[in-house]
Amino acid sequence: MTTLTRHTNRTVPACVLGLLTGLIGPPTFAEGSPSVSLGYEYTTGKYGQNVDTSIVSIPVTMNIIRDAWRYTLTVPYISVTGNGTVIPGTGGAMTFENFSGGFFGGGGGGGMMGSSTQTVTNSGLGDVVASAAYGFFPEQAFYEVSAKIKFATADADKGLGTGENDYYFQLDGLVGTDTAQPFFTLGYVITGDPAGFSFKDVPYGSLGLMIKTGASSSLGLSYDYRQSSVSGSDDVSQASVFIDWETSTRISLGLSATTGFSDSSPDAGFGLNLSRRF
Repeated sequence: MTTLTRHTNRTVPACVLGLLTGLIGPPTFAEGSPSVSLGYEYTTGKYGQNVDTSIVSIPVTMNIIRDAWRYTLTVPYISVTGNGTVIPGTGGAMTFENFSGGFFGGGGGGGMMGSSTQTVTNSGLGDVVASAAYGFFPEQAFYEVSAKIKFATADADKGLGTGENDYYFQLDGLVGTDTAQPFFTLGYVITGDPAGFSFKDVPYGSLGLMIKTGASSSLGLSYDYRQSSVSGSDDVSQASVFIDWETSTRISLGLSATTGFSDSSPDAGFGLNLSRRF
């Protein structure tokens, strides 16, 4: 059996993504009105291999809030440049080490045959993600519980996904109304198993601090951790910094940068997010 390790492809933890789009906290727009965001996420790293793998994700996300409920649909375009061994995924990616066989058989996620140094680029539709979340608003705090499904819409033959659905259960929290606001994410993922492979269902989480720098801007720092789904491989361990501007009452812009601390994390990454409320 091919040996696999899991690696992250997120430039910003889930809770921070919500903060950047202005959706973690009481809604500031009419109930039921949608928001749409366009993102650009880039990560690069060796992931324990001989060459770098670069992953670009361009997600389009729609959110609708009704009462305390929030519904989200994300459709990403992804592009992967590397030696054909790193497979992106929501909340993580996979790297296989048996180049002669390849993860999907016959040559390494996109036609690479027995090579760890040649590079190839594959791109196309990523895995579509749908989620439903319920928010609580106690005094000086906000909590949100959510369930998320990653649908296996990415082309597994190109190595753009695993070809299996994943299921996420998550709790996000934001505490305090002062200038500095701690936040956290606690989650658990049930990972789909491609034919011939078995992965552990694992917990993950984030911890961070958001600082208001003005009436319409904020910056923050977060640490992201995820247990490995495969015994013997590194856990995900990475840190992100972000800044967010409300450029108008309906438009916000977020920037982020990421660095990793393990072979299961990217060496570096950055992200952009533009959100429009209607």
